[in-house]
Amino acid sequence: MNDLYKERDGSAVKTLFGKIAKQYDTTNAILSFQMHTLWNQKLVHSVKGPILLDLCAGTGEIAYRFLKKQHTPQQVILLDFCPEMLEIAKTKKHVFEQQGHTLQFIQADAASIPLADNSVDSVSIAYGIRNVVDRTSCLKEVHRVLKPGGTFSILELTEPKRPLLAKLHRFYLNRLLPKIGGFLTKEKEAYQYLSNSIQE
Repeated sequence: MNDLYKERDGSAVKTLFGKIAKQYDTTNAILSFQMHTLWNQKLVHSVKGPILLDLCAGTGEIAYRFLKKQHTPQQVILLDFCPEMLEIAKTKKHVFEQQGHTLQFIQADAASIPLADNSVDSVSIAYGIRNVVDRTSCLKEVHRVLKPGGTFSILELTEPKRPLLAKLHRFYLNRLLPKIGGFLTKEKEAYQYLSNSIQE
């Protein structure tokens, strides 16, 4: 593990995500061999409206994928600690607002959600729980803001159980992912952090 992951410095991680925000979606598609679209779709199928809170929302991939499959107006709240990510998410909002959906963007920590108790029907978080420093507080906050009977859906990357696949997976994470991500974004440290956080 590198020092940044050991220290779990939220401000430093926020800075790293800010640096890769513009290339984030394209790089994810390349690094996951487009498989992330299938994973994301499975997550979206597990959430319900009419009010969805998407934690660690990034560039809005989950929120907008959710809205695309809706036939009635919904409300989506996109929360992320990185302002650069949210700014990119905002550039995609207009078509959905024209369809009658309501979108709200909040820059905040997932461990301290600035919403009222029992105020959302679903909470989702994709590839983000590993970046939350205080996960216990995050879970308590999710429980607080969810309406009774609401759902909390987590999508996260894990290590394959089969020994050979696990070995190949670690090789990819340790040797290839940081190099490819660094080459595409010029921010190798960010993808070294992501590699370490996935394994943790």
